[in-house]
Amino acid sequence: MAKIQLTQQFNPIAQTFRISEPGGSVITSIGIFFSAAPRVSDDQLPIVLEIRPIVDGGNPSSQSYFDGTQVSASASQIRAVASTTFSNAAEYKFTLREPLYVPENSEVALVLYTSASVGQYKIWVGEVGEFISGSTQKRVTHQLEAGAMFQSSNGTAWNSNQNVDLAFKVYRAVFNATGNYATLFADQPPVKRLTEIEYTNNIIRYPSDPIIFKAGSTQARIVHPAHGFVPGDTVHLTTDTDGFTSSTVINGVLGSNILGSRVIDSADAFGYTITMGSAATATVHGGGTGLVATEQYIMDHAILNIGYRTPPQTSIWATGDFTTTTSLGGEEYSYDKLDNTTIPLNTPVAFKNPMVVATIDQENDITKLNGVPSTAIRIGLDTNNKYVAPYFYVDATSLGAIAQLIDFQDSDLSVALFRNKITTIDYVPETSPNGGTTASKHMTVPFAIEQSATSLRVMFDAIRPKNTDFNIWYRTGTTSSTTNLLDRNWVMFEKTPTPPNTSNYQDIGNTVVYREFEFNIFDLPDFDEYQVKITFHSNNSTQSPIFKNLRTIATE
Repeated sequence: MAKIQLTQQFNPIAQTFRISEPGGSVITSIGIFFSAAPRVSDDQLPIVLEIRPIVDGGNPSSQSYFDGTQVSASASQIRAVASTTFSNAAEYKFTLREPLYVPENSEVALVLYTSASVGQYKIWVGEVGEFISGSTQKRVTHQLEAGAMFQSSNGTAWNSNQNVDLAFKVYRAVFNATGNYATLFADQPPVKRLTEIEYTNNIIRYPSDPIIFKAGSTQARIVHPAHGFVPGDTVHLTTDTDGFTSSTVINGVLGSNILGSRVIDSADAFGYTITMGSAATATVHGGGTGLVATEQYIMDHAILNIGYRTPPQTSIWATGDFTTTTSLGGEEYSYDKLDNTTIPLNTPVAFKNPMVVATIDQENDITKLNGVPSTAIRIGLDTNNKYVAPYFYVDATSLGAIAQLIDFQDSDLSVALFRNKITTIDYVPETSPNGGTTASKHMTVPFAIEQSATSLRVMFDAIRPKNTDFNIWYRTGTTSSTTNLLDRNWVMFEKTPTPPNTSNYQDIGNTVVYREFEFNIFDLPDFDEYQVKITFHSNNSTQSPIFKNLRTIATE
């Protein structure tokens, strides 16, 4: 059955009934026969119908009803069908806002209440032993099986009448066996305000003035981490504060040459570059605190979160239509379609190549996909019982997107193929004390040891898929030194044994299960504090090294 909502208390009348159909039924409407209704305007004194659960003792619930079953009718609607003779009365059909599945052999109650005074609404009932309306010979000889009528003067205490039943009809749905599905489309990714805090020196944290200008250059670098675009995509830039408009001149460039739809020339993990209509006059950061940009969502993994129910003899399944994109430094094709992909329900699915939820009603899904939505999910609903069907809650359904922000950087693209070059911010090697520009990394806290050491050993369990890599770094110091540990350069552990230093990195190779890796460095200058970091590298964002159980040992 559906979720339950709190109800109101207005001197209700109720009728219980049982669903005996094998597998249950899906109720869509309730028909009630009226003999009278008040003569008031439509917005006064309506009558309300609810379907409520049965609580202990066999009474209708006094506090709750099934979600989607509370519906009302105006007095004029009831007057149009009411009659003082039952043979002339037409039912008023209360259509539920949401169909209600009732399992086999389950009992529920329809409840009617109104704020009208007693006697203004009248409902036809049947009482055992009484004459049928309009007849002096035929009597009511049996009552509704497994049902009873209830009345309440306060909405909480019920009195049953086992000899009386309401005159009512229950309507149920009839379903097709197969070929039933609902299609859900991914929402437009919301725009991103590119300044989270007013001022910062950290380039990764959406700083104030996210546009980087270079004197004499018509190219602007936009700081927008994890944007989801690839070169050739179109980003739409606007502002929401601080007076930066199309007519504003910023660093010698008219705002109309920056704002609006702009084709991306190059992209990295930290942002992208666009071409302006004129050259900047100085090398500065600009743009203020109000720059807003569209963005796209990358999916390396996805999970369809869905609340559903499958009554007996029914099943539910899902498939998805997705759109490919290119990893940073990768060789995948962007904007190819991957349709009819089977998706397990409420279980993560890993893609072999990254997918993208593209901007909607902007240039990317129109020019690249001919207007076809980049992401669509079909929920299939099958049944072998025409009176029941599986169902799911649309409002509680979502597609969770998981992206791995990982790259395989090179300073100038001259060393290896399928590496990505940093273009938004300046390339910084990982030897730098403040950390390099590698997109994915883990850094430990500084460790202090009681006695000085001259060797360092790092061990961990890891999975290293094909075409991925990682590097292990360290830095050491002494607490008595005038140079702070955090100001010291990083040094990379060697991956090949160079006695006395050792590593089993080359022996293990690519792995699809956890293997233990270790790195050792000996004969270091005395140190009593140290720090370790790991940088992760891949040219396919769906594949990345995975670590656990990191251990470090410092010895003399």
